[in-house]
Amino acid sequence: MVKVLVSCVTYCNFSSAMNGKVIWLLVSALAVTLQAAGQEFIPNGGFETYQNCPWQDNLLKEATPWYNPNKATPDFYNYCFPTNQIELPPHSGKGLARLFMDLGWAEYLATPLKEPLKAGEAYQFEMYISSPTPDRYPSGSFGAYISTQPLTTATQKDLLVPDEKPQLLDNRTEKITKRFQWEKVSGCFVAKGGEKYVTIGNFVQLPITLGYYYLFIDDISLRTIQLNLGNDTTLCGRKSTHLLDADTPGASEYKWNTGSTSSTLLVTKPGKYWVTVTTPCKILRDTITINYKLDFSLGPDTTLCEGQKMTLRVSQSGVYRWQDGASQNNYQVTRAGLYTVQVSEANCTISDTIRVRYVLPPRLDLGQDKKLCGTEIYSIQPLFTEGTFRWLDSFNEIKRTVNKSGIYSATVSNDCATIRDSIVVDYSDCECVLYAPDAFSPNADGVNDVFQPFACGDITFSSLTVYNRWGELIFQTNSPPFIWDGTYKGEPCSTGVYVWRIDYQLNKLGRSTSFQTKESRIVLIQ
Repeated sequence: MVKVLVSCVTYCNFSSAMNGKVIWLLVSALAVTLQAAGQEFIPNGGFETYQNCPWQDNLLKEATPWYNPNKATPDFYNYCFPTNQIELPPHSGKGLARLFMDLGWAEYLATPLKEPLKAGEAYQFEMYISSPTPDRYPSGSFGAYISTQPLTTATQKDLLVPDEKPQLLDNRTEKITKRFQWEKVSGCFVAKGGEKYVTIGNFVQLPITLGYYYLFIDDISLRTIQLNLGNDTTLCGRKSTHLLDADTPGASEYKWNTGSTSSTLLVTKPGKYWVTVTTPCKILRDTITINYKLDFSLGPDTTLCEGQKMTLRVSQSGVYRWQDGASQNNYQVTRAGLYTVQVSEANCTISDTIRVRYVLPPRLDLGQDKKLCGTEIYSIQPLFTEGTFRWLDSFNEIKRTVNKSGIYSATVSNDCATIRDSIVVDYSDCECVLYAPDAFSPNADGVNDVFQPFACGDITFSSLTVYNRWGELIFQTNSPPFIWDGTYKGEPCSTGVYVWRIDYQLNKLGRSTSFQTKESRIVLIQ
């Protein structure tokens, strides 16, 4: 019979017979094959090993221990002998099988299991199929029959009908729609006990016309649905990690006590860890405790000031060996270097290293306190070394000029330490005075064009008022700049004597007086 290679992709519903009751399982398509966590019962499920390289069609027997259960002619191909019959790459590896279904013709795959199944145990069955004619794939007919005795016939080439309904049948209502693309089909069932053979093929119906369809099959698997995180474990040292693998055949959901929903969990600290795994057949739970032996650290790399000392300590019991051969559980550091200790207890040996660096302490000098008088100003020029300078009032420049009383503080910092210095500027050495010109000439010649009072930095103006000789208010401002340009309502004032008054407050080293007033005369000359 002439045959052609195929491939397909589909979502598959398998029916699972549990104690005589049929349970329908919806199986989602997966793009990757998960590593099996349960025991594998299918031998050579990927068709990778063979007695002789298959050089032609109809050689399933070479993929030992697979065999043909009837008189039809199932195929086995492997890239050890490339052929045009391999129309798509295997799902994995180099080998695959092929079945042909036609009018009165049914091909099957069969193999003994590695060992009999246990009564009451849940098992997950999986395989990958593909077809070049997915629209011809029959619903509710293709699947797997797992039995205590081989399902065989020496004379027939058509449909094999088992005594009981196959445990796994593809009961999709829709047909496969994608050509030459692998799709996983799977389902779970509970064994009655003693099952030793699996037969794969059509069990319900065959095509009603000639020249119908092929199915390629690869990566057949039958595994126990079980969860085992392993025994409680003790790790050496806090840098150790441990990968917990909860991968379970057929699992649809993982929930760890850490909140993770992955099938694996990387443990990086001691504690108790547990996971709940949901499968279509059962829900599984397991718990494991991870302890750490010799869980110590010398701490992060450290910077010290010249002359300082540091004691490194190990709180864990054991046998100690430092970088210079010392064997005590503590070590005094007096100079820069790399310090390493190795601690051994029973079969556990852990080491840790710390780098210690020494730097000079920072220095800072803002100079002597300064007493000023009147409108004097003073420039503070900090002298500092071995660090980063910063004024505490967030002034940006290093050098600063001051004109009022205050305490000016700064710091210098490096990895060793932070030091601080302050300088007091005080205008109380003489009376803080307020100055104003006797006359001004607002004639726009650039010389003495405005009237503007001046004072030392400790005086803060709050208002400036100007009156004419009849006591009429002609100018007032309550905000800087406190300047009169010699006009009234936009018109120049005439030459004459005017009275001005300034309200101000005096603040010395944080101590403020009440508002004060000074009044005098100014001559305006046009």
